[in-house]
Amino acid sequence: MEIRIGERFGKLTVVSKDENKDKGGCIKWICKCDCGNIVSVRSGYLRNGTTKSCGCIRRKVKDISGEKFGRLTVLDFHHKYTGQNSHATYWHCKCDCGKEVVVSQGNLHSGKVRSCGCMNVDRRKEANTTHGKSKKTRIYTIWAGMKDRCCNPKNNSYRYYGGKGVLVCPEWSNDFLLFYNWSMKNGYNDNMSIDRIDSSKNYEPSNCRWITCNENSARTCRTIFITVDNSCLSINDWASRIKVSDTTLTSRYKEFGKEWLEESIGKVLESHDNSILYKNKRYASSI
Repeated sequence: MEIRIGERFGKLTVVSKDENKDKGGCIKWICKCDCGNIVSVRSGYLRNGTTKSCGCIRRKVKDISGEKFGRLTVLDFHHKYTGQNSHATYWHCKCDCGKEVVVSQGNLHSGKVRSCGCMNVDRRKEANTTHGKSKKTRIYTIWAGMKDRCCNPKNNSYRYYGGKGVLVCPEWSNDFLLFYNWSMKNGYNDNMSIDRIDSSKNYEPSNCRWITCNENSARTCRTIFITVDNSCLSINDWASRIKVSDTTLTSRYKEFGKEWLEESIGKVLESHDNSILYKNKRYASSI
């Protein structure tokens, strides 16, 4: 007897011919059960009445309508799928955001699926913010940089901060919001930079303030002293003497260190050529 599409066998309606045969080479048919489940059944099992349903006649699905899994509330049964090696029950669910989705019962119970997908979107947004403050803001960058140069030996400026024992106080290090609130109460704006009143002490409320970038640069120039040929002058004074900007000397000091800068200033005094300071460190020693 030839099986035809649309023909019924018990609770099963033939939908199409399965492109895959079973291990014995027998033809199979894709059928839809009255309960909504889709199954693949051998021709012989349909003809002799061995298979009359997806299995729902023998196995009644427990109704979980109304139950909540994460952000999903189960509305009603959707369909059941039974393959040669697996079967699954699918449920029609509504997410807290309003979107409706179909999810397998296994994924609901395991917690693998807990929303329509909006939860992952929210997590990505949360990953880019801390306490509601965007990680892309300038003040967050200052906070992160402050911690990195004090705690990360791979940071280029670590030797001037963490390498000298300078730390960030625990209340700031562990909580950006506390640092943010302190900053807002103490004059922060996007034209300010953080300054330690005593450069030998830590980043902490009692030792920090917000000053303009120009003030910070000038303060740095006045507090770093370089000794060349028994003359001990601030970076600001050396800059005036050898006719370069104090920003240039400060930059070379931070990049190459005090010893290199003292040696380079000495060479400038001997040669009257300040171009040494604008060349890479690896070439400077040969000049």
